[in-house]
Amino acid sequence: MTAKPTYNKHLASLAAIFILGDAVIVLPTSNSGDYPLLGFFIGTLAAILLYFVSLPVTNRFIGKSILLILTGVYAFYNAGFSFIRCTDFADKILLPKTPGFLIAAVFIIAAVYLATRRQDVILKLSLISAVIAVMAILLFFMLSFKDFKAENIAVQSFPDFGGIIKSTKPFFLNISLPALLIPVYSRLFTEEKRICAPFAGLLSGLTLEAVCLLESLLLFGAPLAERIEFPLAAAVSTVTVGQLFTRMDGIVYCLFFILALIKTAVCMKLAFASLIKAKNC
Repeated sequence: MTAKPTYNKHLASLAAIFILGDAVIVLPTSNSGDYPLLGFFIGTLAAILLYFVSLPVTNRFIGKSILLILTGVYAFYNAGFSFIRCTDFADKILLPKTPGFLIAAVFIIAAVYLATRRQDVILKLSLISAVIAVMAILLFFMLSFKDFKAENIAVQSFPDFGGIIKSTKPFFLNISLPALLIPVYSRLFTEEKRICAPFAGLLSGLTLEAVCLLESLLLFGAPLAERIEFPLAAAVSTVTVGQLFTRMDGIVYCLFFILALIKTAVCMKLAFASLIKAKNC
């Protein structure tokens, strides 16, 4: 009797990458307000709450067309948004001298190709990419440590309600809401009903996101980080390692590109699968 394959490590890796995705390169955004760390903390709590809300709803209504249609539409929206953001990043930072239409064409072809492969391919690629992401993000955080300024994250005054909402909104839209899709993907493609592996991945992704956000804020401070279109890209470009490796930012840029590519492919795969299943209900 053949044992049923398990996807615990792979699902955890996919969930972590899904949370990082295209969001990691742009946070804090220009509309993050004066309290991005508070906004991120609230957004993190919201992501965890939405995950646990989505899990029983998914298990109960996975065969209902309304849930599948809503999932497909929202997943398609995330795929498009991730595509636009990542091609913009590649056009301005990664490959600034390459025609934009060529970058968009290569990205969409790669995303469609990945989305049409067996789900094992995405899961295995996610596992490899997650390991590299953890190593790269922690390494660059440690290498940036010497330039950190604690006063950049000091809170000068307690925010009012409007300030809290403004600082939370970008994190809620970029991190919290996408967490709703993790249980649906897990249920549709692996038939996993347990929460352990995807939840561990969600927490890991949020932790890595916090490290990236802290790096940008400790280096630049919230006012300056908000004015930089891609704060983390600017942060890693300041890192040097001796005289031999003076510019290692290209490695991280490519990593961010791959993370966004995987998220886009996952959203496309989830959108098509959900809409097709809804049609057959």
